[in-house]
Amino acid sequence: MKNIDEMDVQILNLLKMNARISLKDLSSEVHLTTPAIASRIDKLESAGFIKGYHADIDLEKIGYKIKAFIQMSVQPDDQRKFYDFIQRKDFILECSHITGPYSMLLKVVTPSTSELDTLIGELQAFGRTETQVVFSTVLERF
Repeated sequence: MKNIDEMDVQILNLLKMNARISLKDLSSEVHLTTPAIASRIDKLESAGFIKGYHADIDLEKIGYKIKAFIQMSVQPDDQRKFYDFIQRKDFILECSHITGPYSMLLKVVTPSTSELDTLIGELQAFGRTETQVVFSTVLERF
């Protein structure tokens, strides 16, 4: 399954909005039978188009009040050690290898500014950092 068709895209969009949508409801939305929907979803999962199903959790309600983006300069020789480090840190939601004056961009959440400060201090062992704290998020898509 190298290519997907418009029906697959429609199914993916519906699942993106509500991963718990029933096959019956998907079937009525895209006008295919329930077995046809199940088969398409299985193929999309097998081909890696669907990587998993996740709950959309309000991080602020569970205590992560501070969201920030941290740009980092990590030397190529330190990348493996850096990657191992960030895998162990629950505060780090995303890490992208980027172009520009910095090599990494991290999206992090912490319960407090003091814990953000501690995390930044730990990260600085791997290179220079620059941090932007988020006041509010206007748009967030998954």
